[in-house]
Amino acid sequence: MQISNVASMTRAVIAKQGFDGYQPTVIFPVRRDIRSLAGVPDSEDHEQIALRWAAGLAEPAEEYFVVFGHSDTEFKVVHIRDGKPEAEVFAV
Repeated sequence: MQISNVASMTRAVIAKQGFDGYQPTVIFPVRRDIRSLAGVPDSEDHEQIALRWAAGLAEPAEEYFVVFGHSDTEFKVVHIRDGKPEAEVFAV
């Protein structure tokens, strides 16, 4: 799975459910697990909250993707592999 695949899946979810209130999401490809973090206020820094939350759910050395709202019109996908982050921002 690549960042672009996650971005496409995220756009499909946003097309159905809208972007207003989009909550941080983590994807663990190997274990086929997707989780959302509900209740994060818009006034909070979603990036730091999402990354801390996802890291706490991950197994040591596990690959995962974290997706969260980056601005009113963008979302960010962070890919963590071998403990190193790679990120891209996408328009909704």
